Order: sequence, then C-alpha cells, then structure tokens
Amino acid sequence: MDLFSREKNQDPSTVFAHFRYDGKRGESFWTPFQKLADMAQPENWNYNDPNSSKDLPILRGYLRYTFQRLWEQGKIAYSQDKTLSCFNTGLQTPDEKDIFALFFENKRAEEFHAPKWTFLRFSDSYNLKDIYPLPALATYWDNTDELVFDLSYDIELQFDHIYEDNKNRLPVELQDNRTLALHALTGAVEGLKEKIRRNYKIAIPHWYDGHVQLLLPLCLLDPLKADVALVVAKDKNRKIYRGATILEMYMAYQDARLLCRPDSDWLNP
Repeated sequence: MDLFSREKNQDPSTVFAHFRYDGKRGESFWTPFQKLADMAQPENWNYNDPNSSKDLPILRGYLRYTFQRLWEQGKIAYSQDKTLSCFNTGLQTPDEKDIFALFFENKRAEEFHAPKWTFLRFSDSYNLKDIYPLPALATYWDNTDELVFDLSYDIELQFDHIYEDNKNRLPVELQDNRTLALHALTGAVEGLKEKIRRNYKIAIPHWYDGHVQLLLPLCLLDPLKADVALVVAKDKNRKIYRGATILEMYMAYQDARLLCRPDSDWLNP
C-alpha cells in the first residue's frame, strides 16, 4: 500500500490517501510536506547536490516508507466512527510532541475512482482529539545487537556482484577499470574494522527489505572522504558480514533515515 500516488493513473486501491492542495492559493503537491517540515524539528530534507530537486525528497521517502511499515504492523488508527484515520509519523515538534498524520474518509471514493482517504492535516497529540488511543511508532528491530557492528565478525566483500551490477555507483575513475576498482574496494574494506573499533557510530543501521543491515563508509579515492556506502548483512552461521552491494550517499541516507536521524560525519545526502 502506497501512502500517496507515485504515478499518474495509479490504481486507487493501492493508494491510501489523496493529498489535496489549493492551486488557486499558490499551493502544490509539495505543500503538505513543507508544512510537516516546518512543524517538525529542524532537519535538512533535501539532497546536498545543487542539481537535485528541492521538493523534500528525503522527507517524502521517509514518510512513504514509514507508512508502509506501519501498514504492515497494523498500526494505522481510526476514530470510533471510522470516519478518520491517523498514523504516527515518527517525527516530533521542537518541544518533543509526536506528530501525527490525520485523514478523513472520502465517502465518494468509488464514484470518483479515488483513494478511500483524503489528507486533512498534520497534528501534534495535544490537538488530536478524535483518535484514542494514539497510534504507536513503527518498529524495526527486536534485538539492539542488530544495530551495532560485531567486531568479532569479518567482512566478506562480494566484489563480482558489486562491480558487475553497481559499478555506475563507483567514482568515475574506477567504473571502467576492474582491477583498479578491486584494489580500491578491498583496500578500503581492510581498514574498516579498525575505524569501527575507534568509533562504533561509523556503522550506521538502515532498513531494507524487512531487515536491519549496516552501512559502512568506503573511502576509495581520498582516505578522509567516503565515496560510497557498503551495505553489510550479518551472517550468524558463518560469523561474517556479507558486503553484497554499495549505495550512493543519497540512497544510503534515505534508508538510514527511516530508523533514525543518522549521527555521522560521513553519511551526507
């Protein structure tokens, strides 16, 4: 289930809500999301790339995937008469009140071939009177050990998969030189455990395909600057972390932000 439509003429049965806006008042599709950004604790919701759009792509992705997790967990709440629905965005106001997304039922949804719900507003708990109990946060892990890199495990780099399928994510200098890419990647991986030993926060948890994995910085051209993020998955049977793919920074940040605001110097969108 998608929170909002991602493409024109998307089947309304696959979309939870219509996000309305008033074009005559200068509003656009992005207006509701800007209101949420203004309401929440200050955070950069745009990519740092000057050529990328400034329509809050990180926030929209965060909200969409948070909703999907809540939908899976059955954590969408409804008013007693079922005319209102609500979910916990996971964000907070500057004075640490939870922010909720509130929707009203579109009683003519079938007639107009539209989603069942229409966005009403974002609200803190104080101003949310019709939903009780308030909906819970999305959860992603049962054991906090999943969030910390186990230094007793080695990292096994699956280079063939990384290079053959994702070499376009590497620095341009390495994309067409397999040997150079292999040396750069294996060299960067060799020093990772020592970096983590000195600062465990370097390993950043992220959520993908129903599992918590870890993101690690790979400095391929400059030892002080991460070029890509290595995604590692824990293999408890072999006691290793499998490094199966790499992500560009904006991809890694988007996945990591779903769990929490990344506290790191190296992961920047």
